[in-house]
Amino acid sequence: MKKLSILFACLLAVLGISSCQDTDPQYQNPTKFVLNTPALVNQLYELSADGTIDLSWSQPDYGYAATAAYYVQVSLDGADSTFVECGTKYVKCYAQVKASEVAEAICKLRGIESEDDYTDEPARKVYFRVRALIDGIEGSEILSNVIALNQVKEYCAIQSPGYIYLIGNVGGWTGPDAANADALAKWRLFESATAIGSKIYSGVFDMPAGELIFRFYTELTGWDGGASVGMQAEDNPVAIELTDGMYNGTLVAPGKGSVQILDWAGGSMKITVNLSGKVPSMILEAGGVDTNGKKFIYIVGPVSGWTEPSEANAAHYEDFKLYDLEDNGVYSATFNLAADQGMFRFYKALTGWDGGASYGSQVEDAMVDIELADGVYSGLAVAGKGGWNIAGWDGGKLAISVDTNTNKVTFTKQ
Repeated sequence: MKKLSILFACLLAVLGISSCQDTDPQYQNPTKFVLNTPALVNQLYELSADGTIDLSWSQPDYGYAATAAYYVQVSLDGADSTFVECGTKYVKCYAQVKASEVAEAICKLRGIESEDDYTDEPARKVYFRVRALIDGIEGSEILSNVIALNQVKEYCAIQSPGYIYLIGNVGGWTGPDAANADALAKWRLFESATAIGSKIYSGVFDMPAGELIFRFYTELTGWDGGASVGMQAEDNPVAIELTDGMYNGTLVAPGKGSVQILDWAGGSMKITVNLSGKVPSMILEAGGVDTNGKKFIYIVGPVSGWTEPSEANAAHYEDFKLYDLEDNGVYSATFNLAADQGMFRFYKALTGWDGGASYGSQVEDAMVDIELADGVYSGLAVAGKGGWNIAGWDGGKLAISVDTNTNKVTFTKQ
């Protein structure tokens, strides 16, 4: 019995020594990271906008159960230099990879930039690997092995700007029929390439002098196909007038009542049609310029309803852009500001109130009072949330120029 007691005491002592040893996890740069090969590698994967592909992998050997970030990459030949990374970040060792992102990557690898470039091809072998890293730890990045799915059928995942058609006497009243698509191609109004899906369409057209009559069609389904957008439901024109070269009013959809301008002087006209809300609307601008493909910034203030400058409100902010028309870093636009709208600042991107894209009179979030000397103000702008408040602004048109090269702004009352 005495011997058993001594042995038991020794065992407790050994366990006690072991329990005092340092067992904290120790980070190590990973050397092994395995992407598992799916059992159904020969299955036909027919990609779709709402489909997924199941992938799983082991955690890299960081030395402990680290919380890592994982990004799926795609290639058409498996070569290191040809992989394109999908956008979604994963934090677990398995993922239902968005089929739409895989299709987008394949289109990019094929060099497809628009729907017109796309050609349908049979199912193909597609290669996958995963990139892992621990955010903020240098040397933690590692690439997995490469696996292949042997039958992947992609689709055209490139979104192109949507468009509608201008139909009227300016185009010879060519019928809105599918057979006339080529003839009507030059009479299209397009969404901005940076606002695909916004349902805000614009175009600049050279209109001959005289009477103008036109309405819009969202599809080429014929005169009575229900795709018309006009001034009223009845098929009778409604005469309007441009004030100081502009018209801003509502439309009806479906509606066959055409816009009628009796005494158009001739020249270019910019037309913007907004179908994003419950009530469609239209802006006509005499002498307007084509802004498609041009860079822009946003004006934010009472004129925009102080709506948050976020991506969720991109459609709203289509009407509050200043464009770099000469591709030289100088943004300009003219806005009709009511008497209570003479205050504003700018945002270079829709990153939210505090996303760091604000551009104004000062860093602090407070208005700076300014005055127009002989109708003009010039001053400096900085990365900040301070706005300008035009003292005594009584309403009217204000031409705004923002030079991001010199950080100079110019406001001119028209």
